Amino acid sequence: MLLEFIATISAGVGAAGLMVALRKLTRGSLPKWLVPAAAGLAMLTFTIWSDYSWFTRAQDTLGPDKIVATTVEKQQLWRPWTYFAAVTTQFIALDKARTTIDEATVSTDMYLLSRRGDSAIVPVTFDCLMSRRTDATGDLSEAEWFSMDQDDPILRTACDRLR
Repeated sequence: MLLEFIATISAGVGAAGLMVALRKLTRGSLPKWLVPAAAGLAMLTFTIWSDYSWFTRAQDTLGPDKIVATTVEKQQLWRPWTYFAAVTTQFIALDKARTTIDEATVSTDMYLLSRRGDSAIVPVTFDCLMSRRTDATGDLSEAEWFSMDQDDPILRTACDRLR
């Protein structure tokens, strides 16, 4: 988040610098208010671009073996542009390369990624017949299972797309 803040400030300073240079080239014929306006517009544009491109950039860093199972899109008051088009703030992906299939169960790594929060990798096993999940792999005889809806996108991704 610190790097994003630095990049936002840099975009503003760069745009303001370009406007100052343009004012000098035109010998002051451009109004002074264009300098802070350009800085503000550049910072706002970078922030909006960063919000909407985060999901694609995060997905690209995971690699082609990760399959996105579900996304969380939000509209937030302090980011009014999200009311025109919601922004993806979280998503869950499953690792196709690390998937093992044993009869009705699918074991894999589940990636939990968040725009402004911590991310995690959780080893999980899905029971496709019983529509349930456990946060464990290997010996499942004493695992704690959690029921899932049959149409849950994470369960459907594991049982349909990873098999």
